[in-house]
Amino acid sequence: MAKKEMLKPIKIDESSIADKVFEQLKSAILSGQLKPGERLIERQLCDELEISRTPVREAIQKLKSQGLAVQIPRRGAVVSAATSKEVIDVFNIREVLEGLAGRLAAENADKRQTNELSRIVDDMSICLDNKEEERLEDLHIKFHETIYNTAGNEKLYLILVNLQEYIKAYTHVGYAFHGRREEANAEHKKIVKAIEAHDADKAEQCAKKHIKNSRDAYIHRLEEENSQSSTTS
Repeated sequence: MAKKEMLKPIKIDESSIADKVFEQLKSAILSGQLKPGERLIERQLCDELEISRTPVREAIQKLKSQGLAVQIPRRGAVVSAATSKEVIDVFNIREVLEGLAGRLAAENADKRQTNELSRIVDDMSICLDNKEEERLEDLHIKFHETIYNTAGNEKLYLILVNLQEYIKAYTHVGYAFHGRREEANAEHKKIVKAIEAHDADKAEQCAKKHIKNSRDAYIHRLEEENSQSSTTS
């Protein structure tokens, strides 16, 4: 069950308590703090979060509606294990939306925004050289969020930001594929170059290619792991 250090108490006077419970639980699931198969016991969650059962029940229901939890007979709600198909589905959605974000960013970017993107990519290169994996992951998220902001479409921004936790959860698998980090960094630079040139077609193409390659790296890494598992079994 969830440990107290994983979940923070929520004050009763905060608005949208059920949404806040959902966000905490979703983050804990996607980060691996709550493991697949782990029970989501309402009473224990209420004690840890210091709230009533109603928002906890609503949050668990929302987790189930999004496939992050399932109802098991005689066990109650438990954390789901993401299937490879679900992960690939997210990549496919991202390919289209990231392409649109790249196109809009190229159309709307000003000098300050392109300078910010260039600085982030430079910092990512330094992290690669110094093997600073945790900071590289943070910069990767920041890079994409900066493009979403630059695109200037609030609805698109909200949809993509909502996918960010999924992105963070899946990226480390693809990055474990040999050479993917370096390849991804080169792709980031191409995206920035297209945005700086205000070449919308090129920016969309490069952004979609980046996500496609990330998806392929994820698949290849899974194939490697399955092959190794078959060899040792």
